[in-house]
Formats: sequence, structure tokens, C-alpha cells
Amino acid sequence: MFRLLFPEPLGTLRLGSGFFLSAIVAGILVAVGRPMGAAGVGIGFTLYAINVFFLYETARSLLSRSDPGGPRFLAAASSVGRLLFLGTVLTLVFFLLGREALIGGCGGLFLSQVNLHLQRGRPEGAI
Repeated sequence: MFRLLFPEPLGTLRLGSGFFLSAIVAGILVAVGRPMGAAGVGIGFTLYAINVFFLYETARSLLSRSDPGGPRFLAAASSVGRLLFLGTVLTLVFFLLGREALIGGCGGLFLSQVNLHLQRGRPEGAI
């Protein structure tokens, strides 16, 4: 079976399975005649992938810093910055592509985020 290979930290964030799920949902939306919704799902997954990249870079930067006060500020600024980025892009999607694309974008972002939290198999210690 074909498998996407990512560096270990990015592999645990399940970009490959998120892309696969988003592609399935986008294909279904195209099949039922909602191409702007499908485009929105693609935009949502892209936003998720960018957000994961920002998280990865923030974590890498936090681990390499040695000063005591900097990491807290960096983590707080990163969270606010990522939320502002997502909000700004989704607002632009609404104004440029319409409500259907916005709903698709939010759905794609939500689907990818929920996929991150789904169990891959049995949890440790399960009977």
C-alpha cells in the first residue's frame, strides 16, 4: 500500500490520513454538485497543514531556546498568531469565494483536526 513518509514529528500529526479523508469528502461534494464546498474542504486541509507546520516550528524553536522568559511569550504569541491567521484566511475565503466555500473550509479544518485525535488502534492496556 502507498504510504506518505514525513519526518517523525509531522508523521504523528497524521497529515496523510487527514489528506485522504479530505479528498474523499471533496470528491463526494463534487459528485453531488457542490464544487465550491469541495474547494473549501481543500482550503481547510491546507490551513490545517500550515497550522501543523507553525506548531512544529514553534516547538522546535522552544526546544532550542535557553533563556527563561522567552518560551512563555513565544508560546502565547504563537497561539494568538495562529488563530489570527486562521480567522483572517477564512474571512478572505468567505469574501472571495462565498458562504459555501467558507463552510467547506471550516469542515475541512474540523475534519483534519478530529482525525488527529482519533485512535489508530487499541489504546495501551485495553482488553
